[in-house]
Amino acid sequence: MRVSRHGRPFSGLRRLIAVGTAAVAVLAGGLVATAQADDGGSEKFLPPKDSKVVSSKEVSPRIIGGTNTSISSAPWMVQLLFEFDNDGYFYFTCGGTLVAPNKVLTAAHCVTDEYGNALDMVGRGMIMANTAKLAGGPNDEGTVVGISRSYYAGSYNADTIDNDVALLTLSKPLTATPAQPASYGDTARYAAGTTATTYGWGMTGSDPDYDTLADTLQRVTQPLRSDAECGENLDTAVGIPGMYKPGHMICAGNGGTGDNSTGQATCPGDSGSPMMVSGRIIGVTSWGVATQSELCNFGGTYDVYTKVSTYMAALQPRIDDTSFSRDHRADPFARTTTGSTGYTFTSSGEKLTRTAFAGSYSAYNYLVQTDLNRDGYEDLVAREASTGDVYWLHRSVSSATYVKTKMFSNWKTVRAIVAPGDVNGDGKGDILSVTSAGTLTVHPSYGNGKFNTPVEVGTGYQAYNQIRGHGDYTNDGKADLLVRRGGTNDLYLAKGTGKSTAPFEAPVVVRADWSAYNLIVTPGDVNGDGKADVLVRTPGGSLSLLKGTGKATSEIFAAPVSLGTGWQSYYTIA
Repeated sequence: MRVSRHGRPFSGLRRLIAVGTAAVAVLAGGLVATAQADDGGSEKFLPPKDSKVVSSKEVSPRIIGGTNTSISSAPWMVQLLFEFDNDGYFYFTCGGTLVAPNKVLTAAHCVTDEYGNALDMVGRGMIMANTAKLAGGPNDEGTVVGISRSYYAGSYNADTIDNDVALLTLSKPLTATPAQPASYGDTARYAAGTTATTYGWGMTGSDPDYDTLADTLQRVTQPLRSDAECGENLDTAVGIPGMYKPGHMICAGNGGTGDNSTGQATCPGDSGSPMMVSGRIIGVTSWGVATQSELCNFGGTYDVYTKVSTYMAALQPRIDDTSFSRDHRADPFARTTTGSTGYTFTSSGEKLTRTAFAGSYSAYNYLVQTDLNRDGYEDLVAREASTGDVYWLHRSVSSATYVKTKMFSNWKTVRAIVAPGDVNGDGKGDILSVTSAGTLTVHPSYGNGKFNTPVEVGTGYQAYNQIRGHGDYTNDGKADLLVRRGGTNDLYLAKGTGKSTAPFEAPVVVRADWSAYNLIVTPGDVNGDGKADVLVRTPGGSLSLLKGTGKATSEIFAAPVSLGTGWQSYYTIA
């Protein structure tokens, strides 16, 4: 008995390619050059005339116990393609889920080899979206886009398939509707007996010598099982105590039947694809029990998925990037005191390098950076001094230029504008405002510069002389606020709750007397470790980085790291 990663069996990468993905191998020829041009821009998937498409034999139009599904009912489904031999042939390897316009959630074993070494997803990987048809079929369609970053936790264990989750950053955003992962701490969606739906293009049967991948996207429903059931079932079947890891994994199914006509199971090729409950991703297809002759649907055993909610504290800051340079580190924006020229400062972890940013910002008296539509291109929220109108300065969908969209009118009396991220758990970055009377209001964002009805969620914020926040400071997957109280200048933490009506807990002191700083800046994760950081400036112009620790105590930040002097010449830093 053995364990099969449901993207490829333990017998090696080539086994599944020979079994299934050889049927969808595409010699991309000109497609590769086209797709990788202009930072891997997305192109319509139309193989050039000299492409070689390997035809597959007729297969059943259903996965084991599943049904055909249209892309309109699962617009967030994507396919991972990989070029194994530098020969122009791209193979389907796994499924994935679009969780932001430029982010794909998948399994760690989909982006690593069988030993856990990273595959070159940036140089040799692609994503295909906007189609329910498997790549390489007789009627190719869909949109291809390159990959600019590949992340999986260093704690991923290829031998035990533990911590099996990964996040890919696309070179350009897609227009398909993303799906929202289950939030950190979500328990309701994981209750035993809950019916969950899994999607994928995996094998249509369990026989490695006959069955092939589904040519159309499939879906299958399965009941969730308790951790106790999963552990007893899977540890016994595999013969390895502790192979199933509660908290990191979930399992589902009615038990394999060993018969394709009666079973309901995921199979190799389904890896990385989502398991959904109530419209949210609760799991990523990971592994199952297999033999040499049966790669899935093995008698009496359940299918295993990565428990998504467990990993959201690490994934969320990487989904909600705040980087002008489009790497994994947050880059602050600043404008000069004279001329009001705007600059971005590219972070390398413990150093900031200034880069010119086109245009003057003299018309604005308040600037906040964010990625409001989460397309991977950083935006600015800017208040016009003369009118108090607030604008969203963002990259155009059709070009590399920035456009200006009016969001709010006459905010002259608003004393603070904050873009902390997603405060109500709907997957979209929100805006906060604080009035001169100290009322804190959430403006729930639709992610396109428009907002739902504002909700007043707190009072007394006039007591704070600085109100900042972008990201999760407590490592619980929820956006927090940092506020400094006037008079004492103590720094307070207002922990996020993820609840729309009361998104923050009462502020608590985490640092005493921050009077040494005349500016607190919260650009996000500056050093790229997945935790939100803070920049602080002294009246003399010294700027320091305080790395976040994820602790909601006085140890919330590590010791200061100097980022240099001369920062008093900047009127504002966002």
